[in-house]
Amino acid sequence: MLTRHLRHALRSPLPSIADGYRHFRQHGASIRRARMLCQCADGLRLRRMRGWEQRSIRLYRGSVRALGDLARPYEPAAQDAALAARHALRRARAPYRALLAALARLAFALATAALVIVLAACALSPAFRARLFPRDLAAGRPWTASDADFGISASGIGPSSEGNYFFHTTTMRNPSVEIDLGDEHVVRGVRIENRPDCCQERALPLNVEIWDGKSWQLVAQRRTAFSVWKYDIGPVRTRKMRFLHPATSYFHLKRISIYGQ
Repeated sequence: MLTRHLRHALRSPLPSIADGYRHFRQHGASIRRARMLCQCADGLRLRRMRGWEQRSIRLYRGSVRALGDLARPYEPAAQDAALAARHALRRARAPYRALLAALARLAFALATAALVIVLAACALSPAFRARLFPRDLAAGRPWTASDADFGISASGIGPSSEGNYFFHTTTMRNPSVEIDLGDEHVVRGVRIENRPDCCQERALPLNVEIWDGKSWQLVAQRRTAFSVWKYDIGPVRTRKMRFLHPATSYFHLKRISIYGQ
């Protein structure tokens, strides 16, 4: 049983797709007409207007006649007209169902092939794997804020918090938080979560800067309100990044992620 299902799944779907397409080109108009007549007859049976029974029978039989050879072996005179019409339509639409099943098999085969190629590329090329699945370079790295409000730490490990913020400065000019990545990395993007409970305007404007070995270089700036800001950078190489609020204010953020390799 399992072997038969595997053979069916792996069988080329192209013949079924071609047959379904040819069937649509040759008989699509007849099938649409038969379906319309069947629907009209169903409507008469529901509303039960005067003379509905004979009219609906004529419509059902007309539906079967519209299908021509596709309706065989069903004979509307030999059985219930509604049942005959539905059987005939089902028989006529069988290649469509085969077409949909073949398209599903083709999509599954293409998706499987793409997955295999991606997994092989990830296994053979660490650079490709890092590009496709960038890691958070800031996770577990030390950070330092320009200062800290009373009772709040000015430094720590891992720039994130389960609370509302992982750092909180006093009111000062150009408050900032700096993250040391440990080694020089290729940075491709950042994701910044603002304080969720209040005061999100204190993070605006927000500068994203990299250290080039001599000075801080601006690579991005946010001026509009945000809860979560994702931004693709560069790529650029750096060991340290700074997130600075170029104003005189408090400054706080919930989480900073830096993606790259």
